[in-house]
Amino acid sequence: MKVPWRMVSSWYCSACGKCCKEYKVRLSFYEYLKLKHTGFVEEKVGRYYIKKIKNTCPFQIGNLCSLQGKTKPLACKLYPFVVLKRGDEKALYEYNNEEFYVYVEVGCPNLKLGRSNKKIESLVKEAVQLFLGKRDTNLITCSRFSPTPHQSPLLAYSTFPQKSTL
Repeated sequence: MKVPWRMVSSWYCSACGKCCKEYKVRLSFYEYLKLKHTGFVEEKVGRYYIKKIKNTCPFQIGNLCSLQGKTKPLACKLYPFVVLKRGDEKALYEYNNEEFYVYVEVGCPNLKLGRSNKKIESLVKEAVQLFLGKRDTNLITCSRFSPTPHQSPLLAYSTFPQKSTL
């Protein structure tokens, strides 16, 4: 269930990993093409998703996402925020004279409902900037993954595939 951002008094990412386990991540066609080589994407009725393995995201290591930067899907960068072009007046957020409707998924355990404030508004601004492609990485809307080389073979999927020299 989603609520307008103005009904949220606080939120932070504690890197609990619940979002990676419970939500089916929808991909744009471009994101699908970027991740297709991993084998962890699927198409259903003309829509593209990250394929869960045993009810978890295959890119999740511990509680964090191994996909970062331009490879991380927009839905993951935005979570728990959802940015739409149409919606309820309570969800309205204006950015550069454009109207957006921003909602927040209430399934996140670190979300508190109440009256919004400047901190929430800064999170909404970042979500809209990510949505518009004005920034590639999140500064405040999700936890960081700093991999070490031995953590997982999936780390190879955080960049575009390289041509083999063999």
